[in-house]
Amino acid sequence: MNRSLLFLSLAVLLGPAPGAIAAPDRTAKEIQDCLRANAPTHTSVQTITLRSVDRMGAQTDSSAEIFWRSYDEGNRVLMRIHEPLTRRGSALLLIQKGDRSDMFMYLPELRRTKRISQHSMSGSMFGTDLSYEDFERLQGLGEDADPKKLPDEEIEGRTAHVIEITPARGGESEYERVVAYVEAERCVPLRIDLYEAGDRLRKVMSFPLEEIKPTKNGFLPHLIRVEDRIDGTHTDLIIEKIKFDAKIPNSYFSSGKLEFRR
Repeated sequence: MNRSLLFLSLAVLLGPAPGAIAAPDRTAKEIQDCLRANAPTHTSVQTITLRSVDRMGAQTDSSAEIFWRSYDEGNRVLMRIHEPLTRRGSALLLIQKGDRSDMFMYLPELRRTKRISQHSMSGSMFGTDLSYEDFERLQGLGEDADPKKLPDEEIEGRTAHVIEITPARGGESEYERVVAYVEAERCVPLRIDLYEAGDRLRKVMSFPLEEIKPTKNGFLPHLIRVEDRIDGTHTDLIIEKIKFDAKIPNSYFSSGKLEFRR
């Protein structure tokens, strides 16, 4: 998808259950356009917690900020880690230019910025269940090809459009296909299933309805859970606060200036 799933409108409204309303007849492209319409317009700054739980139940928390900005040629996203101290100052930058996206990482212990190669995109991001490709997908910077509309289904009592996406990484994606369930009445994602080679369900991204809150631009999921169905682990991405139309210096989105700023 071409815009950030992280910023899609996830509405919880009073009134009749959406599943009781006739679902509009949309093509796969129209569903993507409907999702995209709820993304931020200019900038946003999020304060987040990344909470990872291993198969034994041990929990590890990281705190970070995510800076997002729209440019004529595409979007740019910067994640900067603040806690724990062992990762303080680490940064991840995504840059979209048309159909292409690049990713860079700054690590304080190395005191240098490195480009993340395509074959490294499946690696764990800061020790979480999110891979670099997962984060790129949530931010909408990856260009997915061949969206296919599947029959509607019911998810959590709501009629959901179902679209199947073939990742456009020239065979270098860690996923064979991605299936997104989009609530028909309000064009909001309810779940994203990610299948690896052999059509094995590897990860599930879910957006709990009870954690959806209104924002200036619509509604925003304040919790995204990423479950690794093979390893038996999961990571929660929790939005603690968010600000739209924030003033963000252009230098934040430069790969040459990712070192920690006090």
